[in-house]
Amino acid sequence: MMDYIRKLDFESEFFDLYKLSDSAYGAIEKENSGMGSNAGFIDIGDYLIIIDTTLNSKAAEDLKRASYEYTQKEPNFIVITHYHLDHVIGNSIFDKSIQIITSDRTLANIKTESKKMFDKLKDFDPEKITELEESLKTEKEEEKILDIQNDLRFLKGIQSVKFLREPNITFKEGCIIHGIDKTVQLRTFSKAHTDGDVIVYIPDDKVLFAGDLLFSNSDPWLGSGDPEGWLLVNDELMTLDFRVTVPGHGNLATKREFSLQNKYIREIINLVKTHIKSGGDPNQIKRNDFSKELQSWKSITFGWNINFLTKLLTKS
Repeated sequence: MMDYIRKLDFESEFFDLYKLSDSAYGAIEKENSGMGSNAGFIDIGDYLIIIDTTLNSKAAEDLKRASYEYTQKEPNFIVITHYHLDHVIGNSIFDKSIQIITSDRTLANIKTESKKMFDKLKDFDPEKITELEESLKTEKEEEKILDIQNDLRFLKGIQSVKFLREPNITFKEGCIIHGIDKTVQLRTFSKAHTDGDVIVYIPDDKVLFAGDLLFSNSDPWLGSGDPEGWLLVNDELMTLDFRVTVPGHGNLATKREFSLQNKYIREIINLVKTHIKSGGDPNQIKRNDFSKELQSWKSITFGWNINFLTKLLTKS
């Protein structure tokens, strides 16, 4: 573990809380907690900034409680890193006086993609949720178990709030929040994980909140963005001077995890291309077809990525 990081004694069923610097804190999701993603907060002296609000209103309440316990401040801003619901559901538990910031393109996606998914699932039949829970008790196939668990997380998270609160401040390329103690940089990029991904960077502390531009030691979900563009964005991020990253998913990370993720993206693209070219079935791709350091990764999105790339590369 990085020797300048300290795990804090904060009680939450959803996340472990880490102090990353004198101003930054990372909330790292506990496995199968229903939180849905990582989050964090930054105390810049006269302002408190929350980064992402997770998939679950109770997790967001814990995040708010943690931020007050360790800063003695109420949040002034929330920064949303991208439009996926596992990063925005908790917005609605925060007071309307708190400003929510994101990129222009992320807000556009929240108004369309996020809202469409939220409206589809918010009134899901509770009996169907019970059926999914019961099916977990008998299902033996690992991939199907992961699918069911993921469906349940999203259904329960979306139903934990009454409405989807949208950001009310946007920027086109970048934004700087100046505090009396620290300056925080917000930047957005061309299509990578999604169209309009946002990072939060504290140059003085060398801390980066990467959102889903980084899945630490786990398959990144490729199907909402541009895998080739993502490689270029990650190369750019690795030129920044940071010592720790809070990824959207997975444990705290460094530049090594960005490099591994890029290696994964390149390899899965090449594997799918090779199978298509030879007339084979890309769904026959297995973990042991990857480099050794990627073979232990485990994620629901492995099969999803292969299907997405097969359709994408077949068209091209």
